[in-house]
Amino acid sequence: MASSPTSSSCSSYSSPFASSSSSSSNFASLSISAMRDKIIEKIQENRVTLIVGEPGCGKSSQVPQFLLEENIEPILCTQPRRFAVVAVASMVAKARKCEVGGEIGYHIGHSKVFSARSKIIFKTAGVLLDEMREKGSHALKYKVIILDEVHERSVESDLVLVCVKQFLLKNTGLRLVLMSATADIAKYREYFRDLGRGERVEVLAIPTTSKDTIFQRKVLYLEQVTEFLGIRSENLPLKYCSGPSPLMADAGIKAEVHKLIHDLVLHIHKNEPDIEKSILIFLPTYYSLEQQWFFLKPFSKTFKVHILHRSVDTEQALKAMKIWKSHRKVILATNIAESSVTIPHVGYVIDSCRSLRVFWDNNRKIDSAELVWVSQSQANQRKGRTGRTCDGNVYRLVTGSFFNQLEEYEPSAILRLSLRQQVLQLCCAESKAINDPRVLLQKALDPPYPQVVDDAMDLLVRIHALGRTLSRGRPEPTFYGRLVSSFNLSFDASVLILKFGDLGMLREGILVGILMDMQPLPILRPFGQEYLHVDYSSNYYSEDSRSTGLTGRKEVLCMANLGAFQFWQLVFKDNCRLERLKQLLKFDGTEDEHGMLPKIEEEWCSNHYLVQSAINQVADSYDEIVSSLHRFRPKCLVTSNGVPSYYEPREYWHTCYLPSEQNRGADALGVDDDELELHNGIQKCAAVPFVSFSHFRMSEVAEKLAAVVKEMRVKHRGDISGDHKETADSHDCHTVMEASVCKFFINGLCNKGSQCLYSHSLQAKRPLCKFFFSLQGCRNGEFCFFSHDSISSSPGNGVSSCLPEDENADARTLLQLLPASPQECVLVLDDTDFRFSSNLARHCCPSSIILTTPSPHESTIDPLLKGVKILWGLSHPYETIICRAGENVVPWNKVKCILWFPQFDSEYLEVQKGQIKTFFEYLSIRFLADALYEVRVIITMNNIRFSQLQVEKLARDAFFFLEESFPYDEQSFGELFDEISTKKAMAVAKPISYVFRVHPPANIQFGDYRKVLHQRLNDIN
Repeated sequence: MASSPTSSSCSSYSSPFASSSSSSSNFASLSISAMRDKIIEKIQENRVTLIVGEPGCGKSSQVPQFLLEENIEPILCTQPRRFAVVAVASMVAKARKCEVGGEIGYHIGHSKVFSARSKIIFKTAGVLLDEMREKGSHALKYKVIILDEVHERSVESDLVLVCVKQFLLKNTGLRLVLMSATADIAKYREYFRDLGRGERVEVLAIPTTSKDTIFQRKVLYLEQVTEFLGIRSENLPLKYCSGPSPLMADAGIKAEVHKLIHDLVLHIHKNEPDIEKSILIFLPTYYSLEQQWFFLKPFSKTFKVHILHRSVDTEQALKAMKIWKSHRKVILATNIAESSVTIPHVGYVIDSCRSLRVFWDNNRKIDSAELVWVSQSQANQRKGRTGRTCDGNVYRLVTGSFFNQLEEYEPSAILRLSLRQQVLQLCCAESKAINDPRVLLQKALDPPYPQVVDDAMDLLVRIHALGRTLSRGRPEPTFYGRLVSSFNLSFDASVLILKFGDLGMLREGILVGILMDMQPLPILRPFGQEYLHVDYSSNYYSEDSRSTGLTGRKEVLCMANLGAFQFWQLVFKDNCRLERLKQLLKFDGTEDEHGMLPKIEEEWCSNHYLVQSAINQVADSYDEIVSSLHRFRPKCLVTSNGVPSYYEPREYWHTCYLPSEQNRGADALGVDDDELELHNGIQKCAAVPFVSFSHFRMSEVAEKLAAVVKEMRVKHRGDISGDHKETADSHDCHTVMEASVCKFFINGLCNKGSQCLYSHSLQAKRPLCKFFFSLQGCRNGEFCFFSHDSISSSPGNGVSSCLPEDENADARTLLQLLPASPQECVLVLDDTDFRFSSNLARHCCPSSIILTTPSPHESTIDPLLKGVKILWGLSHPYETIICRAGENVVPWNKVKCILWFPQFDSEYLEVQKGQIKTFFEYLSIRFLADALYEVRVIITMNNIRFSQLQVEKLARDAFFFLEESFPYDEQSFGELFDEISTKKAMAVAKPISYVFRVHPPANIQFGDYRKVLHQRLNDIN
C-alpha cells in the first residue's frame, strides 16, 4: 500500500528549525550578509528602496533583522501567501531565539499571533489591505514597511502597493522596501518617479557569493531530460506540450507528462546517493497533484510525499520543511511554494511550467480559472527553490526554444478580474486618499480598463451596494454596501449572508458564507482518495437535489460542512462547556483537563473525519462577522433569534461507537509519521450518519441556499435589465400554457413528430439550466441551450431587512419584559449609585425589585427606593449568583428577570472579557442547577463595547443565547455612562439592552448534569 502525503510508517526526521545556533550560522553565510551596512544606510537615506537578489540570498529573513539590530522598529513585512508568512516568521523567530508571538509575530486571516511587544510582524498583503481600508494611514505606524515578492501581481499586492504609495507621499518619515528576485526594476523605478523633488528609488542588487561557496544550479530542458531517460520522440513539444510554442499549445497536462515526471523521479532516486536531497515538483492544480501521487503510491517504502496546496492546513503544510533520513522526500506543490520559503535540502526541482490563473468569465458571470503557461519570471522563482542549502538541478518540461517564447513577466491579476469586491471595499475605505476607486485604480502599477471599473460600479449600484449620485461625484456606499464590505469574505459570500438575513436565517447564512470561501474545509479530504471524501461528507449531509433544488457540488459540500460544524458544536463543544461549568465549582485546588483540551479535541475530530484547525477557523470567523453586525445593527440582526439550529430537534443525541478492530489503510489521510506515533490507536466513529437530513433544520437551510444562489446568479448577471421581470412573468404564463421546447427538434433530430411530448415551436419556453443556478455557473454561457432566466419569485424582499435599525428607544419595550405578578421579582445587579433602580421604581412596583450592591448598609438611599429590597455588601458575582459560604440570600425561585449594567474596573478589553465570562458562567451554573430556564437576563451596554468584547460568544459558551435587543431609553431609566465612539461610517454607537435566555443542553446527550451541578451548589452553600 502506498504512503499518503500525510500518513506513513514511523520514520526518523530532523527539523530545519531544530537548532537556533545552526540557523544563525547558516544565515551568516548568506550572500546578503556582506551588504548589511549598505542596506541599512540606503533604507535610512531613501523613502523607497528596491532590493533585488537571487532566490535564497536571504532577503526575506535577513533584511528585517538587519533593521531590528539597528533599533529601527517596528517593522512590517508582507508576503503573498499564508504559508510563506508562517514559515518565514518561524524561521526568523528561531534565529533570534524567541517564541513566535513575542518579538516576532504574524497575522494571517483570523489568526493573530503577535503582541504589543512584537517588533517584526509578518502579514499577508490581504491583511494589510484590510487594515488600510479600516484605519487609513494609522495602519502604517511602522518605521519600515517591507513588501516582499513584489513580482507576484495578485490584486491584493497591487492594491497594497498603490495604497501605500498614496500614504507615503504624505508621510516623509515612512520607509518602504520592495524586494524580489525577478521584478521588473525599470517598471518600479518609473512608478515611484513622482515621490518628490530630488528623490528616487534606490536599487540594491545583492551579488552572488564566490563560486567556492555558492551552491550550483543546473537547468535542463525537455530535450535533455528525454535524452538521459532514453525517451525518443520526433516531436517533443507536440507530445508533451501540445504544440510548438506557448501561443499554439494548450497548457493542459497530458498523461504523458505525468509518466515523464514519474520516470524522472525514479531516475533521480536511483542516481542520487544522498537520501536527504528532496524533489520538489511544480504542478498547476489539485487534480494534477493527485494524478502524480497515484504514480508514487506503489513506492511508499521509498518516498515520503508532502503536499503544498491552499486546501492543505498551514500546520500540515509546514511539515514539508522536515528533513527525512529514512525516505526521500517528494513535495508535490502548486505555486504556493514558488517564492519566499526555503525548503531545506531541495536538490531537484521538476517544473511542469504550468500554472492556474483566475479570470472573470463574462459568459458565466463568475470568476473562473484556466491553465496557462508560466512566465519566465515565475520559472526563475521556481528554479530558486533549489541551490539554497545544497547543489540543485532544475528540470523544465518544455523545450529550450519553447521556454524562450514564454512571457517575461506574468500579467497583473488586476487586469483579469471583475473588481466588484475591490471597488466596493475601496468605496468603503475610511481614508479619502484611497476611497475613490476610479481615481485610485488608475494610479495602479498596471491600471485596469476604466470600463471594467465602471461595470463593477454599475453592478454595485444595481444591487444597492452603492447609491446613485446626482452630481458627477462617485457613488457613495449604502448601508447595505458597507455591511457587505465589512465581512472580510468574498463578494458573493458576503451577499449570500445578507440574503439569508432577509429570510430570517442570518446565523445559518453566516456559516454558509464562511464555508463558501474556506480552504481547507472542516471535513477531512484524503488526498488522492476523493471517494473517501464523498463518503465522509455523506455522514453529515445526504439528500436528493430534487427535494431541495440544490444542484451544485460546491453547495452540497457547504451543506455537509455546515452539518459537520453544528455537530461539533453540539456534541463536542457543549460537552466541553458543561465540563467547564462543573470544574468551576471545584474550590479544592484539583486540576482540570483544560490544558489537555486541544489534544482531546484533535482526537475527537479525527474520530469523526474532521480537521481541527479548520473547524476552529469557522468558529473564529463566525464570531468576527457577528461582532461586525453588532456594530452596524441591521434589521436582520435585531430580528434574528440567536438560538442555533443545531438544537433542533431536542431529542437529537450521538454516542460514539469505536469498533475494536479498525481498518486503517496506509493511504488514508491521517497525520505524518511522528503524529501517527502520538495518535496510535485513534479509531473512527462507526455511529454514522452523524447528521441526518431531519437534523439541525438542514432541509430548510438547503432549500433556502438553492433559492438564494439562484436569485444571486440572476441578479448579478451583467446583461440584466428592467425588462427581466416582464420576461420572467411571460415564462410563468408559458409554464401553464405550453410544454418546454424539444431540444432534439432544435437540432433537427426529433423523429416523433406530433407525438412528441415537447414543443416544436421556436417560441416555446426552454427548460431551465440547472448549472447556471449554482455557485459554479454554466460554462456554456450565452450559448447554452437551456434557459438562464429565473421563473420563480425571489426568496427575499430586496435589501429591506438589511437596512439600519429604525426602532427608537421606548421604555415600554423593556417594561413589558419585567414580571407582572406581585409574586415575581426583578433582580438588579451593579446599580452602584441606585440611579437605574430609582427610575425603575417609577414604572413598576418597588416591592418587586431586588437590588444588590457592595456598598455598606450606612449608605443613604433615594426615597423612591422605599419598598425595594436591597441586599447590602454583596460583591458581584461571587456573593450574588453563587455564595461560597452560608445561604445565598437571593430568592432565585422568585426571580424572573435579571438586569445588569456592567461597570468595568479595568480599561483593558481582556479584563473586561473575563468579567463578562465569569458572569455568564456563574449564572449558567445557577440556572441549570435550579432549572431557571424562563428567566431573562438583560444586559445594557454600548453596542460597540458589546461588539469589541464579543459578548454574544461569551454568553454562548455558557449556554446563553441572544433572544432580542433594542435601544435603551436613557430618558426614562437614566443615562448610561458607557460612551464609546466609532469613526466607521454608518456604524452606530448607542446604549442597547440585550436579552439573553439560557438554553439547556439535552439530558439525552449529556446525562443528568443538572443533578451534578445542583449537588455541587449545595456542597458550597
